[in-house]
Amino acid sequence: MRHGLILWREDELSLADVTARQVRLQQAIATAGLDGMLIYTNHVRSAGVTWVSGFTPYWSDGLVLVLRDGLPIFLTALSKRVGEWVKSVAPTFEVAHSPFPGKLAGERLAQLGAKRLGVVEFDRMPGGVVDEILSVLPVELSDATELFTAVRGQADRAELDLVRRTDDIAREAFKAGDIKGRFAGDFTGPVERAVRLAGAEECYVAVVPDLSQDLRFIRTGRQELGRTFAVRLSIAYNGVWVRRIETFSAVSEIAARLTSVSAELDRVSPALPAEGSISAFYLPDGAELIDWHLEAPHGTRPLKVVADAQTPLAAPVPYGILTTAFTLDGETIVASRPVGLGDSSRREAAE
Repeated sequence: MRHGLILWREDELSLADVTARQVRLQQAIATAGLDGMLIYTNHVRSAGVTWVSGFTPYWSDGLVLVLRDGLPIFLTALSKRVGEWVKSVAPTFEVAHSPFPGKLAGERLAQLGAKRLGVVEFDRMPGGVVDEILSVLPVELSDATELFTAVRGQADRAELDLVRRTDDIAREAFKAGDIKGRFAGDFTGPVERAVRLAGAEECYVAVVPDLSQDLRFIRTGRQELGRTFAVRLSIAYNGVWVRRIETFSAVSEIAARLTSVSAELDRVSPALPAEGSISAFYLPDGAELIDWHLEAPHGTRPLKVVADAQTPLAAPVPYGILTTAFTLDGETIVASRPVGLGDSSRREAAE
């Protein structure tokens, strides 16, 4: 269950911001010769619906039907009482109730005489939903993931501002950790508490307890911390996900160097392009790269690895989370920062 307050924040993501996204998607739907697009959502695959509506339906699965014009329709098996609450915090779509959301989608499409429906991540759509739609209307179904990804890949100013806000929560929360603690939980417990108090809806914490032994992140509070350790925060605020990794040490000389590296990453990373190119990296003088990858929102997933040393970026992304691992002065450092938030990205988002 999410702990953050779910409400409509017009000053952070306005009705006009979301409407502009919907219009762009509807134009793409019409251009592709489709009558509509269907987006599935559940607890871990809510990102597509969140982007198109500004609302995260985190407690249940459901569907959003986007037609060529008009408000999208959120199709859910939840009660009308919950539906009234959804309307109060998400004025960007119509809410429709049915024990069989797919059947209801088919009925709405039949009213329009629809013939072609695009489905985001068709291969992952529950078969029961597909059967419900086809039981009402023998509409032609096709995968619309690439179409949705192309529209979703265009950044907008509101989203980039929310990425910055979410990353600020993570950066400030790290200050609550006790680097002199013996166990991982001594550090991560206060950090997670700070994230929650800042209003984040989701927070997942993982650690590499000893960077001299391993680079794999685990979720634990009981492991003893080594001379250097890394902590990964994955948090959501107002539907936007950010991942931030910092490396720490209780050894004062190493800690001072890590603080300097972190500050420089904060300074340069936002302006780096989210293009998955090694030329876009920032590494401190003398550092040697071990590995890297770029994550970004993709389809129904809030963050997915979209590029790494072996895989080039296949399509533009609205912003990215760049993770690098490198050695510096004999120590291994792991870091993650949002990229693609600089002036050029903001200018493009405003156009």
